[in-house]
Parts: sequence; structure tokens; C-alpha cells
Amino acid sequence: MSFVARRQLSTLIPPKIASVKNLGANPNAKRMNNVVAFYKALPQGKAAEIQPRGVIGRYRAKYFDGDNASGKPIFHLALTILIGGYSLEYYFHHAAGGHH
Repeated sequence: MSFVARRQLSTLIPPKIASVKNLGANPNAKRMNNVVAFYKALPQGKAAEIQPRGVIGRYRAKYFDGDNASGKPIFHLALTILIGGYSLEYYFHHAAGGHH
């Protein structure tokens, strides 16, 4: 194992496995104490549920996430393409002077 890989793995040691009292007279004990304090300061338990924001976020929460998943977005996409295509056809045929 290369030095770089060992160095990266040594910085990811959880605080319950490597605590300051197990290190003895190691000169890096203060730094390890900072790592232990950082891990202890992290929040415990489940994260708070994020409320959807914006039109796209609410749409995703309503039709894609969790038990609400359905096929309605496919219908919405088809309807959007149909309306958009008709609008473009109308504009380029009638409004732009292309009336034959």
C-alpha cells in the first residue's frame, strides 16, 4: 500500500476506535483530540426531512418521491409536447405571415 493511500486511510479512523487515551505519548494526540471532538459534534439520529421548494421541487415530491410515484408525469410530458407543438405550428403558419 502506498504512503498516500495509508495516509488517507489513517485520517478516517472513527473516534471510538482511536481515542486520545489509547495513543499514549504520541505527539499527534492533540490533533487526534480535535478529530474526536469533531466527530462528537456531528448531529446524531435521522436528518430532518427537507421540505420541497419551488415548482419543480413540489412536483417531484408529489409525483416521484416515496409512495407517491405514478405514471402521471408521462401524461404531463405528452400533453406539454402536444401543446408546445401546436403553439409553434400555429405561430409559424398563421402569425408569421405564412398563411397559404
